[in-house]
Amino acid sequence: MLKKSFTALMALLIILGGSYFYFSGQQAEEVYIERVIDGDTVETAAGDSIRLLGVDTPEIDWENNNSEFYAEKAREFTLNNLADQKVLLEYDKEKEDNYGRILAYIYHDGQNFNQKLLAEGYATLMIVEPNDKYRAEFENAAAEARESRKGIWSQVLKIENSLPLISYQQAELFRGERVIVEGEIVDTAATDSVNYLNFSEDYQNTLSLVIFNRNLNKFDYQPAEYFLNKKIKVLGEIELYQGSPQIIIDDPYDIIIID
Repeated sequence: MLKKSFTALMALLIILGGSYFYFSGQQAEEVYIERVIDGDTVETAAGDSIRLLGVDTPEIDWENNNSEFYAEKAREFTLNNLADQKVLLEYDKEKEDNYGRILAYIYHDGQNFNQKLLAEGYATLMIVEPNDKYRAEFENAAAEARESRKGIWSQVLKIENSLPLISYQQAELFRGERVIVEGEIVDTAATDSVNYLNFSEDYQNTLSLVIFNRNLNKFDYQPAEYFLNKKIKVLGEIELYQGSPQIIIDDPYDIIIID
């Protein structure tokens, strides 16, 4: 028994002594992170760009020196945790995206850093099939951060004093403007391509919130079910579609339930 234990221990040390490790029977590579581009994109000392799987942090527009809400804080969090560190890369079904970036889950100090970004409110979900190995864990982490209004989930409340706060009846008066609308969602619909959230059952003559199904991979819930009969605040730009006002919601942290 002692001999078997010693053999197993030596095998483990050999594995840990090399440049490859194993997670649940899957090979994972050790790399050195030299540069952090933004919250969900880093670069190795070898010059490889790594896009973190399953998450999406707010964007930084380097060319115009402009950032989305919480983008700088998300980058700083990744910088403080991963820069100049050896980390482990675990892969899913696809190893590269269309831009030639490596797609990976990053492990640091024994933790899944992608999931940590979600749990601390620095990122939303971005589950792109077939890379959905940790869908359940990531959805739970995002839900807990959202319910606690951590990080990006505090956006609406943090900036509501700097924008017009209006009712849905006033929407047409603010066409082309960025506003926060407060009201109750009383009617919803889900089609093959769009989720609609309406402030009135007369949906053709009321403000509609539009969530295209291509963006549902950012949500840890089904919007048409989740928001029905809930009082909400939503951030967005009023536009007209076929004569009726609407707001297109691209990110889940643009809309929150209020008491």
